[in-house]
Parts: sequence; C-alpha cells; structure tokens
Amino acid sequence: MTPLKKIFIFFLLTIISSCASKKYIEDYEPINVFLETQKLDKNRKYVLQSNKESNKQALRIFNREEGPEHIIDPNDPTDYTGGLFVEKHWKKMYKTYANDTIEKYWKKEDFPQYNFILEKGTGLTLKYDFLVKYMDTGINQIIMISEPIYYMNKKYIMFYYERTNFDSSRSSQVVIMKKEKNKWIIVKTIGDYINS
Repeated sequence: MTPLKKIFIFFLLTIISSCASKKYIEDYEPINVFLETQKLDKNRKYVLQSNKESNKQALRIFNREEGPEHIIDPNDPTDYTGGLFVEKHWKKMYKTYANDTIEKYWKKEDFPQYNFILEKGTGLTLKYDFLVKYMDTGINQIIMISEPIYYMNKKYIMFYYERTNFDSSRSSQVVIMKKEKNKWIIVKTIGDYINS
C-alpha cells in the first residue's frame, strides 16, 4: 500500500469515527437533559446499571401491556399517553425495537456530569453480593436506563428510567421527549402501571 493510500484511509477512518461519536453523543443528550430534572446531586455517587435496560420496558409502559396489540381496558379507558399513542406508529416502533436482544452498555462518558459507578448485570438490587458490596458506603441508589428509541418518524424519543433505593422503594417510568428550537423538552412521563 502506498503512503498516499495509507494517509487517505487514516483520514477516512477519522471522519467516520468523529461522525459516529457525534451521533452517539446526540443520542444521549435527551437523557442527560432529563437527568438534570431529577435533581441528582452531582457530588454524590450513584450506581448505574451498565447493562442498558431492555427496550421492552419502555414499550410495555407506553402501551400499558406487553406485546404488539393495544388493548383498552373497558374499566379504565384512560389514555395514559396523553394522546401520543397512534396505532400505526406504535406498531412500527414495536416491530423495530421489541426484538432487539443485543446487549448494550452504558459508559461513564455517556453521562459526563454525574459521578456514576458502573455495575454490570441486571436485577442488581436483588443480588446479595451487590447489596453487601455497598453496605455502609453511603451509596444507596441504583439507576437503570434503556437505550433511547424513536417514535412517530423520529418526532419523539423515549426511554425507560428507573431509580431504586436499596431498601427496595422504586420509581420507574417511560420518558417521552422531543426537540423544540434546538432544545430537548420532556413531553410526558408515564409511570409504570405495575408499581402504581
């Protein structure tokens, strides 16, 4: 390979890498904006489950049911999505994200303003070794977040967010956001019907 070809390949890889990292940062910007609203103490340590929570969690809460069908309970016909549920967009989103089983992980760089301690695994607060590790450390909360998913032709982005105390009290929800005038805003948060 000639030196000119090597230089060309180097520059091409640099451009591809910078485009990929820019997209990566932009994808997590709404989560960082949301975290600002959660009044997390930036000087305090929190455990962040490094395994991204399954997209199925966000889909389940948004639909108030598992699976692709939208079933309205005749005893409670309330639209918990505030009018955001549109069946054709729901089915498209479900088809795109429900069967994504690729393991994905958070990194410290995804949340640069927070002092998160990354812990691998799922269901951490139920694991004895995990609880013993953090006993008497002053760290008593774990945060779990899913990968953001797009809805309604990328008009909205949504993700699952859970904050659990080691004493098992928990708050989980799906967060729906959109970009207005170059700023991410929260459109709606829908609490987990299982925990309500």
